[in-house]
Amino acid sequence: VHNLPTELLSYVFELVTHALSQDERNTLARTPFHPQTIRAPVWLSAVNRRWRHVALSTPSLWTSIFVSVDNIIDYSGDERNSSSFCGSKRLLDVESLAYFLLRSGNCTLDIFIDGRDPEWDFSDYLDGDDADDGRPSARRPFDAQITTHILDILGHHVYRWRSMTIFSDTWAPLHAALCCLSVPRVGQGSFSNSRRGASCLETLKLMQCDEYNIRNEHFGSGVLKEPITTPFAGLAGYPDGPSSHVLPARLRSISLCGVRVNWSDFTRFISGTWSGLSNGIENLELSYHHRDVRPDVTAFQRILEGCANLRSLILKHSGPQWVGRTPQGPSVPLPRLEALHPVFDSAEQAALTMSTLCCPSLKALTLEDGTEAEGSPNDASLLLIYCGTGALRTPPRPGNDSTYDSLSCLPHSESRSNVPLFPSVQALTLEYVSASCSIPYALLLAGLPNLRRLALRHVPKYAFGSLLPQPVFCDWDIASDIRTLIPCTRLESIEATHTETDVYSILGSILRERAKLGAPRIPEVMLRLEGGHCSVPGPTGLAYEEITCLDVVKTSERDAEHFD
Repeated sequence: VHNLPTELLSYVFELVTHALSQDERNTLARTPFHPQTIRAPVWLSAVNRRWRHVALSTPSLWTSIFVSVDNIIDYSGDERNSSSFCGSKRLLDVESLAYFLLRSGNCTLDIFIDGRDPEWDFSDYLDGDDADDGRPSARRPFDAQITTHILDILGHHVYRWRSMTIFSDTWAPLHAALCCLSVPRVGQGSFSNSRRGASCLETLKLMQCDEYNIRNEHFGSGVLKEPITTPFAGLAGYPDGPSSHVLPARLRSISLCGVRVNWSDFTRFISGTWSGLSNGIENLELSYHHRDVRPDVTAFQRILEGCANLRSLILKHSGPQWVGRTPQGPSVPLPRLEALHPVFDSAEQAALTMSTLCCPSLKALTLEDGTEAEGSPNDASLLLIYCGTGALRTPPRPGNDSTYDSLSCLPHSESRSNVPLFPSVQALTLEYVSASCSIPYALLLAGLPNLRRLALRHVPKYAFGSLLPQPVFCDWDIASDIRTLIPCTRLESIEATHTETDVYSILGSILRERAKLGAPRIPEVMLRLEGGHCSVPGPTGLAYEEITCLDVVKTSERDAEHFD
């Protein structure tokens, strides 16, 4: 290693600092880099004199800016009473931040401000102003003043920002961050030494991580409850003085999770990033917005119209407010949208939201029921039928029987069954999506002729029956227009996750029946059995060679996961 040329050694240092495995990339989908890697250049520079010289001469090693609760110094005015917050003072340790900003030279920066407190207990403390009973509000290591101080320092380098990610347990620090990013500071303040604004910014992500408070519209009181106007105006450049106004043209990804803004002004910001040679926003995530603070349908459609080149759209407990039950106006064309992932608590509103979109090039569709585990699941029949036929209509009720020998579809005048709504979808994922019977699942699969990859995670057992051929009645009155179809004949893989052992025999027998009817063999079929009561099927149950991989775990994914 010591004989390597300086250029090659510098490249090795870059791989050590920035390279991630595929598993790490999947795990860190929400963060720009692994927080542990920020120590890599410090460690490398401490090995010997040559390595230190190479590390300090390689600005690209120092481009990951990470600020967390570890950078907060707590000076307590009363050391004898550690529970008292009177006289306590929290300061930002700017030493490491200054080192990285100085040593990174003129390279673009990936910034991660992690205001989450790993020791915080949401059930024991209050956030925001003083409590109603007079008790002082709980003090957090990361408060609004600390956040403002960080962005004031980083604001001097706004022209070098490549990605900005801010996480917080509560709304107040994010509100302060939004204020810093939303107030134009032409000729004064922290952002005044850059006339280009955030000209290199590609990714902007703000996330409030307290899911419970987010979904219960906990935005504090007073000024904290008001939506942020002119959002992200502080990122604009003013090359010709205050009269000019240039938004970040390289911005491609925006994620607002539990963050409230003035949606009309946000629409203008989104539209302003699409001009000239810029493609505008390509990845948009709106997540965890209470129904009362979501944009109305008109504002939501205008947001999408400002993202004409959108490629990925995630809506988790978000989307437009639906006052009525009918779509308003024509759907918004999104010709380049390839991935769509709605997480819904109302299947009816999710179907209405999807009816506002026109995405013929969609390749990956994920439908997820985000209802709380203790609540009853949604009946997603309307949503599944819409995705398969393009018609907003519920199926006939099957009574107490959840399986049908035949499938009753919609009147030909109301459905687009002859022209699939999503003809290009190749990957479909259903997570915790429950319907009243097998009809909606079959209609969905029948409307995806090019499906290659199917994932069924925690769906009812009768949903697997939709993989078998079924008669489809395309009109109520025309008996001659009856076809028997083998759904999804181009399937290459199936991934199934369930908590009941008999799903193994159900899926195996269905796949064997498909083969008898002439359907091509599916090369890759993976079944994951979750839960403490699951066990490996007995010797007689392991006879289905159609299932290529069987995995049995004791803990379900939803029970094991926590909100990051």
